[in-house]
Amino acid sequence: MVNELKDMKILQFVKKKFLWVILLVITFYVIFILVSDVEKISEHFLQIRAEFLFLTLLLVFLSHAVKSFRQKELLNNLGEKIPSIQNLVIYMTGLSLINTPGGVGTFIKSIYLKKQFQVSTNKSISVIFMERYHDLLAGTSIILVSVSMYFSSVSISLLVISSIILIGIYVMIRSQRFSESIYKKISKIKFISKNLPDSMPSNSFSILTNPKNMTKGWLFSIFGWCIDSLAVYVVFLALNVDLEYLVISQIYFTSLGYGVLSFLPGGIGVNESIADFLLVRQGLELSVATSLVILIRLSTIWFATIIGIIFTKFALKQKNSSKTNER
Repeated sequence: MVNELKDMKILQFVKKKFLWVILLVITFYVIFILVSDVEKISEHFLQIRAEFLFLTLLLVFLSHAVKSFRQKELLNNLGEKIPSIQNLVIYMTGLSLINTPGGVGTFIKSIYLKKQFQVSTNKSISVIFMERYHDLLAGTSIILVSVSMYFSSVSISLLVISSIILIGIYVMIRSQRFSESIYKKISKIKFISKNLPDSMPSNSFSILTNPKNMTKGWLFSIFGWCIDSLAVYVVFLALNVDLEYLVISQIYFTSLGYGVLSFLPGGIGVNESIADFLLVRQGLELSVATSLVILIRLSTIWFATIIGIIFTKFALKQKNSSKTNER
């Protein structure tokens, strides 16, 4: 009974955060559309090719499936073997809070890993933190490739900033002080603090940051994010806009990167503004650029959030049914 109440509290917490974010998103997009051109944007949306939109959502789901295998591999590096299906479910539950500042809400996965598979919190937190690190590393790598062919001062600036952050974090992450600092910050997150151990050893970070494991994590991340940018490319095709894949990837990851660095929920406002600006620089009309940005955001991060909520409900029902069968 106590565990069921805890599960309900987790679900209510996710729903509450989701509703507040949705309210913020709706308010922003209403203003965003009014500033651009309501009539033209409406016309563009009426011209969307549904078959491409369906393919976009399928690719977004596939990209997260690939990233779930990255989670499985990282856990395996720490000696924790999780069945593929259950690992996928737990990964997807973290997406319910992906739109939190910096995506820190994904640390809620540590609760499920501990309750269902007895994975110690210091291991799960290390894995989830490294997932975020690899996301930034993969995005930076893709931007680096793109700017070598298509120069953009905005992208170059982000490349310099993200490179400094990546190097700085890697140097710090090898020290025990940094591990303790991460532990203290994570312990302030609601629903996670009660499940934390008394201390957080740096051994997990040491294992996950060795050259072999870093290379694996980077490759999984590159593969997953390339699928994600392919989904964005298909969004352009859905609105009959044809830019080159590398150009679209550069715009997508540049706007996404600045959104993450802003530390706003889902990068709301910053992400859209940067993407709009870069698309207009490519010669697109403001109404077309805005239509693309809105459709991209809805089919990527907000679609992922909905997937996360669905899987959270499924994970809780699955756990409760297994307890009933045990009785």
